[in-house]
Amino acid sequence: MNVLKFGGTSVGDAERIGRVAEIVAARRKEAFLVVVSAMAGITDLLVALGEAAREGDRTRAESLLQTFRERHREAASALSLPPDDAAVLLQAIDRETVCLGDLSTGVSLLRELPPRTADRIAAAGELLASELLAAALKQRRVDAVRIDPRELLATDAAYGAAGPDERATAERVRSRLLPESSASRTVVTGGFVGAAPDGSTTTLGRGGSDFSAALLGAALLDAGGRVGKIEIWTDVDGILTADPRIVPAARLVPEVSSAEAAELAFFGAKVLHPATIRPAVARGIPVVVRNSFHPDCPGTVVKADTAGAGVRAVAMRRDVAALFVGNPRMLLAHGYAARVFGIFERHAVPVDVIATSEVSISITVSAKAPLKALVRDLSEFAEVSVLRDLAVVSVVGKAMRTTPGIAVRVFGALREVNVGLSSQGASDTNMTCVVDAKDAPEALRRLHREFFEGETV
Repeated sequence: MNVLKFGGTSVGDAERIGRVAEIVAARRKEAFLVVVSAMAGITDLLVALGEAAREGDRTRAESLLQTFRERHREAASALSLPPDDAAVLLQAIDRETVCLGDLSTGVSLLRELPPRTADRIAAAGELLASELLAAALKQRRVDAVRIDPRELLATDAAYGAAGPDERATAERVRSRLLPESSASRTVVTGGFVGAAPDGSTTTLGRGGSDFSAALLGAALLDAGGRVGKIEIWTDVDGILTADPRIVPAARLVPEVSSAEAAELAFFGAKVLHPATIRPAVARGIPVVVRNSFHPDCPGTVVKADTAGAGVRAVAMRRDVAALFVGNPRMLLAHGYAARVFGIFERHAVPVDVIATSEVSISITVSAKAPLKALVRDLSEFAEVSVLRDLAVVSVVGKAMRTTPGIAVRVFGALREVNVGLSSQGASDTNMTCVVDAKDAPEALRRLHREFFEGETV
């Protein structure tokens, strides 16, 4: 049994929903569970609906509500379903629209948007997208059944970023999903959405649909089912050796380890956030990133570990600032670093690249961090300078610390680019350089030429 998850761009309209249905129909013998995101743009619309209602802007809230209804009704009509099936689907859309209308009216009257209500509003996109896809599959004579995700995914009550209850989810999967497997049916459900212990609707936060697919795949295995792989279908061919918008010669990476995927995500590759697939990787279930617009492409396989060593890809992240914190009087003094990083903890600012000497520490952070407050507090015991308009370029691979020649090749490729800060050794999967933002695209292209162009990945 395989789990297939389709993102919002893959189900953005009736034509794309039909394309997804064809992919699933062609693999009906192996595609047991299909997890779907909301149609592209719908979740943002629903968030805006909640905010408009909270602000008391009933005109805007009503307009957004009608846009929601019409987009789904247009998709349903364009699927050209049999009359009875079309009527059932349109009724489901209207019911959800009425529910959203009632919720938004209540929010506007109270001028409050409780997290519990916000989650119920945000969940509507996945609930209807799964209805649309199930109907499209039935039209193609696939024995498909749609199951509300709240019947499957158990979570805590941390609305907006709910934590999964994996044991309870496995029990639900055992009782609700495995019988459908025995009947050789294809199950369609929504991602991103679960249920708290009291049955109220929750959402999983960023990357929630990928997370749902991984959690349900893991639960299937825990419940005694067989899971071959989890496929994450999106609008790109998989993980590439670089951002193709900057490096036209970028090409597909056939497989990466979960550690490499994590580094690439952290340093700018947006295809997949590894935290969302951790439940699957931890159980040895391969995760494959594929392109619903190019279904013949094999994609990228993400596994717990991979064979070989060396550079797998290069990545870049903009909007970075660097703080240089020094105090000559702290030579060999204990507690200095703890005091420095205590300031970042106080302001809840995550740090990226770190380089140290006996008396100074260089740290990069997001350019959106509260730099003035950091400088103010650090200046109480150290000299502080700040550089803005920076970017981080990273070379990602396996056994980077122990593979000879990596650093020489990196600095050779960047010999005409000013590198203000570099880090190697903290992670065995990356070497990182901080450069001026204006130089970053050229730095990325130079690194890609050095490690990939003219070679086989």
